[in-house]
Amino acid sequence: MRIGIDAHVLGKGIGGVERVVEQMTVWLPVLAPEHEFVIFVNRRAARARQVAPGRNVSVVTLAVAHPLIERSLVLPWLIRRHHLGALIVQRLAPWGCGPCKLILTVHDLTPLKFPRDYRGLTNRLVRLLTRDSVRRAHLILTPTRTVADEVKGRFGLERTPIHAYYNGVDTESFSPETCGSPDPVLAALGLKTPYVFSSGAIEARKNLETVYEAFARLPDDTPAELVVAGKVRDPSYAEALERRARALGIAPRVRRLGFVDEATLTALYRHAACFVTASRDEGFNIPPLEAMACGIPVICSDIPVHRELFDGHAIFFAPDAPAALAVAMARLLAPSDLQRELREGGLALTQQFSWRRAGERIVAALREVLEA
Repeated sequence: MRIGIDAHVLGKGIGGVERVVEQMTVWLPVLAPEHEFVIFVNRRAARARQVAPGRNVSVVTLAVAHPLIERSLVLPWLIRRHHLGALIVQRLAPWGCGPCKLILTVHDLTPLKFPRDYRGLTNRLVRLLTRDSVRRAHLILTPTRTVADEVKGRFGLERTPIHAYYNGVDTESFSPETCGSPDPVLAALGLKTPYVFSSGAIEARKNLETVYEAFARLPDDTPAELVVAGKVRDPSYAEALERRARALGIAPRVRRLGFVDEATLTALYRHAACFVTASRDEGFNIPPLEAMACGIPVICSDIPVHRELFDGHAIFFAPDAPAALAVAMARLLAPSDLQRELREGGLALTQQFSWRRAGERIVAALREVLEA
């Protein structure tokens, strides 16, 4: 069978979703060699050759990568032109696909759950069209059981198969420091240890205000900085964080680095005293896994996805409890048995998450649907 993968998000630097799609393009052709894969990419990804053709892989450049035009006009035409038996898409399914089976990946429902924080055309389309998409899908893929249960509960699905595939972490790229020499990346950034590290998109859902308030509660003589890396998705929220840092008196000790490349990100993980994620909602949340793979203890907000993934391997705190987070930070800023236990447990946990295993779960779910 010929299977299409809508990979129009590649090359846009949009974080976790792009990483998942990229890994799909890598592993699905390898793990399902009996099928042919046609991968649709935007012009930027095509120029960068982000996806390479192979024995059972063809790469097609999209003339238009706008989500509405692509799904209403371009993808239905490409399905017929390339005689696709199945198409894997992200979030929203195209119309007019004929007998082609639709495989829908739902990474999370955050645009539906927090409409005020997710504005713009794409998010409005997600809110408007998700119900129709999940009802027309032949298979729904989610990164966790938490998201699968949310999709079932919100849309009342009974017969449509839903499979959690679980994202992976590249333990070759994200690994503990192997030498004790000063890191040139930290030197270039002017960073000194110890520091508390947090990474991810700068938007309200990430709840960085609680991290700031917790950091401000640490004793005045704590020789630590707070380092935050991530692309700004909500400029007004980022500005509010700056004001809060000044009001709390911690602005001189907060370093906002913006988006960083993978080499810089790895160095920041490796030398952190601990990693903190305070999100109010997630579909998976890859950064805590990356931190664990680098041998760093993790502190997580107590939300269902984090419990599903990290229970027993992280310190948890209520998302609106900066005092509890401050206590956890203080415990991990000093060497202790707890710090060692979390490092060892986190490293062991990351061995359960690989992109190959994620691909194997997706392929197993695909075969069930395609052979039915």
